[in-house]
Amino acid sequence: MTLQETLDIIRPADSEIYRQAGEAWNRVAKPLGSLGIFEEDIQRIAAAQGTVTPSLDRCDLVVFCADNGVVEEGVTQTDASVTTVVAKGLCDGRASVARMAEVADVRVHPVDIGARDDLSGLDLLHRKIASGTRNLAREPAMSREEALQAIEIGIEIARDLASQGSHLLITGEMGIGNTTTSSAVASVLLNQSPETMTGRGAG
Repeated sequence: MTLQETLDIIRPADSEIYRQAGEAWNRVAKPLGSLGIFEEDIQRIAAAQGTVTPSLDRCDLVVFCADNGVVEEGVTQTDASVTTVVAKGLCDGRASVARMAEVADVRVHPVDIGARDDLSGLDLLHRKIASGTRNLAREPAMSREEALQAIEIGIEIARDLASQGSHLLITGEMGIGNTTTSSAVASVLLNQSPETMTGRGAG
């Protein structure tokens, strides 16, 4: 399904269900609002699922793995080879997020959407668009076509997991240089200087 087709069928969450779910929380024997944003989160999930009693029986985490060409600028303390190491850790359950997901009974789905190295031997979803992005300090990191393809791959995976019965989808990304990429995108979207949007990063 294309991005436009997906946008055309998106509808707002059910505001009436949101309200009813809030009332249901208020009938629980506890101080009103005492669970803070947890209550709001459940209300939002209820509104999205269209039921006052939402289900979280099956939750899935999709981790998109890709390398960032800006690593060429020396912005990280490690090189791109670590992306491959962490991708392997996601596949065999050794990565920290995989350990947390196991405790929370969340299924983890690593996706190679743009790792520099060949990950064909790993047990993950193979959706590679390119072997990493280009160096955003010198040229566009991705073409518009590549960005659109990446979004539509995400849509495809989300639809597949929903059809398999997932009640809650969580997304994440992994790749050396990702903090620099995120800071650059946030700087543009929020109209803030790179200095404001950039911290020390890992380590």
